[in-house]
Formats: sequence, structure tokens, C-alpha cells
Amino acid sequence: MSDNKNGSKYTFDSFAVTDANRTAFEKAKQFAENADSEPLAIFGGTATGKTHLLYAVKNAIEQNSPDLKVILTTTADMVSTLTSTISNGGTTEQFREKYLQADVLLVDDIQELAGKEKTQDELLLLFNAFCESGKRFMMTSSQKEAGYGIQDRLVIREFWGDFAVITRAYIHAQFESNAERINQRKDLLHKSEQFCWNLMHDADFDIDAFKAYYKEVWAYFSRYIGLFDADREDLKIVCYLNRMDTLLHCKTPVGLKSCEWNTCILFMHALIYTISSYDMIPYLGGFCGNGVLSIPMLHHAGYDRIEITIDEFEEEFNKFCEGYQRSRRSVRRLHWRFD
Repeated sequence: MSDNKNGSKYTFDSFAVTDANRTAFEKAKQFAENADSEPLAIFGGTATGKTHLLYAVKNAIEQNSPDLKVILTTTADMVSTLTSTISNGGTTEQFREKYLQADVLLVDDIQELAGKEKTQDELLLLFNAFCESGKRFMMTSSQKEAGYGIQDRLVIREFWGDFAVITRAYIHAQFESNAERINQRKDLLHKSEQFCWNLMHDADFDIDAFKAYYKEVWAYFSRYIGLFDADREDLKIVCYLNRMDTLLHCKTPVGLKSCEWNTCILFMHALIYTISSYDMIPYLGGFCGNGVLSIPMLHHAGYDRIEITIDEFEEEFNKFCEGYQRSRRSVRRLHWRFD
């Protein structure tokens, strides 16, 4: 998350302050400005602005105190780092040392530790060491109450220091317009409309044009859409994708092979799935996960999803086409045997 391309614009100035988030905003700003701040926890549900405030703290400290090292991460990333360290022969001490190098540690989504008792114990040692060293520590969570699989020590006020609760969903302020993004989106909307028209009117389906369009949409959302950063124009693209998905399910488009048709349906579903879930499961393959596409699979396939990058798209698309083609041939042979 510390490398998120959209992170630099999430500042205190661009945060829309309301009665529901004013206390959290003021405490986060005080935390960023005061080197002696006690640990701070921000609680709130989905889309309440918690991540925005974390980035605002990071950006403010780096601007005003460039000599300080700030690490902004998530518990999911920390769990992954811990697992990787141990599996590669490292120790938990080496894991903790990585984060103890920071002067300010910002951790998002502490609720992701629910039910992971051993991991919680390890991170508690890290957080305790960090706080005892007099360094600044801040975290966010969607759950404040105990009983959600998080140890009491990870939620009580006495451990963290200070806290604030955001009670309502947060709608971010409008950022400065991006001419390149606007033009790219305008082009995608035009192409989306054209694809829908062709599907509705049984026009020839150009598979190469579809794949090129698909990658353009993928690249657009991967580049421009960060947490809570989709506006109405972006949602129009999603609406077109849903419409195309419905039309593809209705019948095989003209000029498209059956195996290509099935593959288009699978990848269209994957695109919609990834875009619509990026703010909920960004570390399971959504576009907040470095542009990775998450393809949901049937349970009998042995796994719930596979993940691919945009550079792997052509190869993976062709693999699925071949797979559907082989399946169709197997069904034909089975029919011939019974005939």
C-alpha cells in the first residue's frame, strides 16, 4: 500500500470533513503533527475514510519531516511477510526488525487478523516493542468491539492509547481533474456502447477487438481507480460491462466459436468481479493488488480463483479457449459412443 499510485493525493486538505468523521480527522491530524502522540486507532465501517486518513498522516509527516521513515502497510501484507520470512528460514525477530526500522508505523485493516491467534500474538510483540520505543503507531479497523476473533489487547483503549470512531460512510472530496483519465474514459465509454450495440443487433463479433477493449478497461481501472475513488462516469463503464455480460449469456455472438464464447463469458465475469470487489478483497487479487485480475473458478476445479497479470492475458485467454474446445470434443465423443 505504501506504493499505491493514488496515495499521494489523499491528504488532509482533500478529506471531506463531516460531523461523522470530524473527531477522527482532528485526532489523525494531531497525530501527524505531534512527534509525542500516543498510539491512535480509527474505527469505522467500509468506505468511511479510514484509509484516506492513514495516507494523509503519511503524506503530512513525509512532507514536514522528510528525515523520518514512515511505513504504511496492512495486516494482510504483514501476515504475508511473516509467512514468507518463516518459510524462507528466517525468524520472527527478523520480521519484527523490518518494521522496527520505521519511525512511524501505520497499519490498515487490523480486523483481518480475526481468528489468527498465533499471528496476533506475534504482531502484538511487534506493536508492543514499537510503542515502548516511543515511536508513533496508528492503526485502523472496521470492528471496535471484542468478540470478532480479535484479542482484547488489540482493541481496548488502554493498549492503543487514543481512538476515534467514524459512524457514517465517507464520500471523498473531488480531486483535481485528470485530462488524460477523462479522455481515456470517454474513449472506453464509446467503445463500450458500440460493443453493446453490436451484441444487441447480432453484428459480427470481432474477438481481437474485444480482447483489446478488455485490456484497455483492465488497464484503466488498474491505473486510476484506488480505494473509494470511482465516480459516476466510471460506474457507467461497469454498467456497460454488466450489460455485455448479460448479452453474452443470452446467445453465442455472430462469428464467435463456442469455445471463444465461453472464454469471453468467463473473463467478462472475472473483470466485473475484480472491479466490484477491489475495495473489499484487494489483497486477494483485486486491482488494488498491483493490477492483478482475479478469475473465480468452480469449486470442483480444486481452487476458488486464479490470478493473472495483464501481460499474461493473451496466453491465459488462449488456454481457456483450448480447454473449452477439448471439453466440447470430449462431450461429442461421448455422444457418438452412446449413439
